[in-house]
Amino acid sequence: MTHFNAALIEAAGRHLGAREWPGAQHNPVVLGFFAASGNAHVQDDETPWCAAFVGAVLAELGLHGTGALNARSYLDWGVPVAMADARPGDVVVLWRGQPDGWQGHVGFLISINGDRVTLRGGNQGNTVSDASYPVSRVLGFRRAVQQAADGRQTLRHGARGPAVRQLQQRLAELGYFPGAADGVYGDRTRAAVLALQADLDLDVDGVVGAQTWAGLDDAPPRPARAVDAQDLRDRGSRTIREADRGQALTATGIVGGGLGVVIERTEEAVALFDQGAGLLDRAQSLALAYWPVLLIAAAGLLLWRHLDQIKAARVADARTGSNVAR
Repeated sequence: MTHFNAALIEAAGRHLGAREWPGAQHNPVVLGFFAASGNAHVQDDETPWCAAFVGAVLAELGLHGTGALNARSYLDWGVPVAMADARPGDVVVLWRGQPDGWQGHVGFLISINGDRVTLRGGNQGNTVSDASYPVSRVLGFRRAVQQAADGRQTLRHGARGPAVRQLQQRLAELGYFPGAADGVYGDRTRAAVLALQADLDLDVDGVVGAQTWAGLDDAPPRPARAVDAQDLRDRGSRTIREADRGQALTATGIVGGGLGVVIERTEEAVALFDQGAGLLDRAQSLALAYWPVLLIAAAGLLLWRHLDQIKAARVADARTGSNVAR
């Protein structure tokens, strides 16, 4: 039994209850299993998905599956294990149809009790579940051993766990990763890995194997890039464009709205003077007349400064590369 076994059972357990959707709609969770196992071209949840589920769970731990949707492909995966030595978390391949045919089923071992074997797998009654099968249908037990050459896991999109968190923390130290180190290898982590690999002249594939781990160990911090708001504006930055638009609307509101109030209140003030009001009355009337203008100007100034801060933050992100995958 390796340290992967317990983690595989736990990872597979997080998906218990995921099932196919009846009718024309397809469960995006099941489609996610296809994508994570390397079969993103499958866009329906009726295609048999037991092997896709196993591949997706392996990917969560940074392990490579076979990439195939044929359950029997796992007979050549990992290392063989005798039934007497099989432990929870091992991969179990069963035959379907005929023992010497091509059809099969694959899942993770939960237990062996007499002549029954219980698997945690996908597409078991169209759902992720724990299900029991005759031991006589077992074609083989396999065990996960795949790691990077230096003992660290090979990580790719969909992986989860402490190794991913370690990767994210190191990417953040180098200035490539702007998000929280949550232990989930998602789109933002992949974008950061791709940027690092490109900077280090490695294979830009998003897979963190031995070479990328070594690069992470030795890489210098990512240098800040010379960029300003105009550069981002020229590149079509949505953040800069929306902030510019907000400032333009703010200016228009201050000038247009304030000018209308000024004209209206000025006419009232002139009428007051013409009526011969006293100096104190005139001063009070002017203050009351122009307070909307002052309020509009103050609100506009605050909004303008806030939009300036947004643009400054976007420029800072671009200079450090922290905006990857945003």
